[in-house]
Amino acid sequence: MSSDPWAQRFAQLWATHIFERKLNAHSENDAALSNLILALDSSNDDMTVDYKGVDFLSRPDPAIAWLRESIDETLRRYLQACKITYPIRRDIQAWPNVNRLGDYHGPHNHGWSYLSGTYYVQLPEDNAAAGAMHPAAITFSDPRYGAYRHSIAPDANEQARHTFYPSPGTLLLWPSPLTHYVHPNHSNDIRISISFNIVLEWTNDYAG
Repeated sequence: MSSDPWAQRFAQLWATHIFERKLNAHSENDAALSNLILALDSSNDDMTVDYKGVDFLSRPDPAIAWLRESIDETLRRYLQACKITYPIRRDIQAWPNVNRLGDYHGPHNHGWSYLSGTYYVQLPEDNAAAGAMHPAAITFSDPRYGAYRHSIAPDANEQARHTFYPSPGTLLLWPSPLTHYVHPNHSNDIRISISFNIVLEWTNDYAG
């Protein structure tokens, strides 16, 4: 216990859990996923934005089966970190994204879901640019109302935004109501990813 009596007066509440994981064996599966997604993209001009009702992970393909198992394992570890010990009933809705030069996703959230995530399949090789010019950057915003006006602390945990710079094989998982945006792809190389939502099916265990 701290000898500082003031330390006992601080209650650190409502942490935001964002899970970042580099998947094993991703290199041998990413090529197959890229080929499949590009084939789908060539026949659907609105594939990246027409995500409602898409069940990408149900396709009978070994690379998709590997990704589905990887998402399940990541979800299990995420729930463990949040000290959720009871089983959950859930559905996973996933859709592919192909972002070309200038493409981006503005600030949004997936508040109708429980958790959201993205798996990065293929990214531009020119990742030397920093900040907003990085072709793979995704930024999350502090969910607390008014946080931008109070963001003066040098500690990264107290800043109003946090940016991840994923590489191929990276899987991110976060609470769905968290606002985030994907920076513009300033590269001539395409950016391929697979986004997904984890939607809870209600059970009375959640109300404990």
